[in-house]
Amino acid sequence: MGRERQYRGQPQDQTAGQRQRLIALLDTLPMVERVAYLLSARDGLSHGAIAFRLGVSVAEVKTALAGALSKLTEGLEEL
Repeated sequence: MGRERQYRGQPQDQTAGQRQRLIALLDTLPMVERVAYLLSARDGLSHGAIAFRLGVSVAEVKTALAGALSKLTEGLEEL
């Protein structure tokens, strides 16, 4: 019982909350931003590979990623 109280509010709880918040924030992004972010962060694709998959220019991918990162960072800072 004492150990349970000791671990409440610990970093792992914050990490789980941030993960849930990130997932919720991803749902609010425009589709191109969301897909570009996931292809980059989750799949590790380069800007060129993302551009090819989405059928857009590399410049559009960079713009989408910048927008996504800005919105996600801002949303996570509000926690």
